[in-house]
Amino acid sequence: MTEPSPGRLDGAVAGIWARFREPVLARVDRLEQAAIAVLERRLDDEARRAAEREAHKLAGSVGTFGFAEGSRLAREAEQLLAGPGALGQAEALRLADLAVALRRELSGVPAGASPASAAPASPESPASPSPASPASPRSVADDAGAAADGDDGAGPLLLIADADRETTERLAMEAAGRGMRPVVVHSAADARAAIARERPDAALLDLSLGGEEDGLALLRALAELEPPVPAVVLTRRDAFLDRVEVARLGGRGFLRKPVPPARALDAVQPLLHTPDQPATILAVDDDRAVLQAIHAVLTARGMRVRLLSDPRRFWEALEAVVPDVLLLDVQMPHVDGVELCRVVRNDPRWRTLPIVFLTAQVDSASVQRVFDAGADDFVAKPVLGPELAARIGNRLERVQLQRRLAEADPLTGLANRRGSETALERLLALAARQAEPLAVAVLDLDRFKQVNDRCGHAVGDEVLTRVARLLQKRFRAEDVVARWGGEEFVVGMFGMDKVEGVQRLAETLEQLREETFREPGGDAFRVTFSGGVAEFPGDGRDLHALYRAADRAMYQAKEAGRDRVLPAGWNPARGEGPAGVDVLVVEDDAALARLLQHALETRGYRMRWVDNGEDAVRLLSGASPELRARAVLLDVDLPGMDGHAVLRHLAQAGLTERTRVIMLTVRSHEAEVVRALETGAFDHVQKPFSVPVLLQRVRRALR
Repeated sequence: MTEPSPGRLDGAVAGIWARFREPVLARVDRLEQAAIAVLERRLDDEARRAAEREAHKLAGSVGTFGFAEGSRLAREAEQLLAGPGALGQAEALRLADLAVALRRELSGVPAGASPASAAPASPESPASPSPASPASPRSVADDAGAAADGDDGAGPLLLIADADRETTERLAMEAAGRGMRPVVVHSAADARAAIARERPDAALLDLSLGGEEDGLALLRALAELEPPVPAVVLTRRDAFLDRVEVARLGGRGFLRKPVPPARALDAVQPLLHTPDQPATILAVDDDRAVLQAIHAVLTARGMRVRLLSDPRRFWEALEAVVPDVLLLDVQMPHVDGVELCRVVRNDPRWRTLPIVFLTAQVDSASVQRVFDAGADDFVAKPVLGPELAARIGNRLERVQLQRRLAEADPLTGLANRRGSETALERLLALAARQAEPLAVAVLDLDRFKQVNDRCGHAVGDEVLTRVARLLQKRFRAEDVVARWGGEEFVVGMFGMDKVEGVQRLAETLEQLREETFREPGGDAFRVTFSGGVAEFPGDGRDLHALYRAADRAMYQAKEAGRDRVLPAGWNPARGEGPAGVDVLVVEDDAALARLLQHALETRGYRMRWVDNGEDAVRLLSGASPELRARAVLLDVDLPGMDGHAVLRHLAQAGLTERTRVIMLTVRSHEAEVVRALETGAFDHVQKPFSVPVLLQRVRRALR
């Protein structure tokens, strides 16, 4: 996943900048006062060092908030003040120019932030940029096939052909929201031109497009492509003969207008087999020639085929492949296909798996035998390619529709509890077999009842739908994302431990804070969630135990203030002694410290902030220290005692052996880095830094 750039401001960071903008500008005031003092020849060494410190702090902090040019200006002012010679009139004028330029820069909007994000915000509802609008549909007639804004070409291509522009706009918006690439046309000629440019994966077609004959001809043309393009028909006519004609011409759905966009897209969704997620077929037959024929026929249709010639290895192959359809030969040595079918149907995890038999025995007794065992269909040998592909395609469509109805949440389209439990159990079995971790997360929207009470259930449904779409975008195709009821969602992440799971979920939370929702009266509001993450096998060896562990952590997140993600087993008092923390931040720049506090607490780290070096030494050292910290983020330039002096005290007390110190400094030259590492620092990070990069260093230190 791509890390946010250092200059990019999310809603939380923008809110912190809004609260600390004035104190930062006060530092610029002090630079201007220093310039005046130079002109009046009253800037003594102490005042000069103080002004240098102000410039140094500005250089380190404003870049993190997105003001790259401001950081450069402040660094030049610092270098001017730190010079060896006395400051004269020329230096004073340059310092004043730098302060003016710096003030002008900081009065604008940070790089990557919208003007709205610079407005003050409350901690409960931080300001953020408005979410990006859905990808614009492509229109052949109006746009000559130009790529849609924001279209990355990743989703399935949907042709929407309807003369009614209002209808096509609504359908395109719904399709874009589901990750499809809509191409809009308003005539049969434009539709043919669009198909010639790029073959669609599916089509929504109004039969009245340019006249009924044109609509039927276009439907026939889509069906005659190889392979055919599945099409759902929209029409204001509902005569029985119309339905028959559409079926004859290969139509895959018949919807009478007017129809809600969501319902129309629900009819299209099961027809889409994207290249990234082809159907997986497991074929079991002791005849290798038959297996190779099956492989050739089905791979040509875009399916992924796995072959097994020894039925004694069937169960191992079934759990490894996790097929969408199972093909079984009836007669095989050691274990025949009918016995394998009964074994599959005896396991609750596989009872809905489509099973198609390949058999040379087509007498009524043999056919009855395979159906009694639990078969869904059979194909007579010798296998004919088109028939086999058609039978499997039919099974896939029916199963997908059944699963959508039985195992999908009707509001969000995510898997429901029933549907996701099966998928999570399979991931658990795979994790156990391959000795891999599996993170299971539970997240719950904060104060969601207030949204329903204040805004109504229609707005509440919109919130749930958009959260579901965000989760689908943020997690991988192999992850399980589900809604288990109400405002509760569950995510399974194969190959991730709970630290990685917390990080992934926290990044999702940070993106959700940027989303803007609207009350019926037009007022904007934002939502957050609280989450908990458990890990297999450390927090539980079955799904029930993992869910309970993650759920407990989620409730701890609620109790700790909401709007954060915690790992299972989180203990607010964990550490050596009663005052243990994960991270101690030693930084006298309040704005930067609050930014770090927000990022750390979102990820469940216990943290504390002190603003001077003497307090840090007092808290951490001594026979009975007041505070124990697993890691310290230590600024070099501190009042009272600088960071290098603090590091020396910690090293002399033996604390760097158990507490990892990460130095934060604007100075990046080699001597500075070597000095810190030789004294006992674990790591060294230059200011201004990217917060995600710093958090990676923190995770490495805490491991």
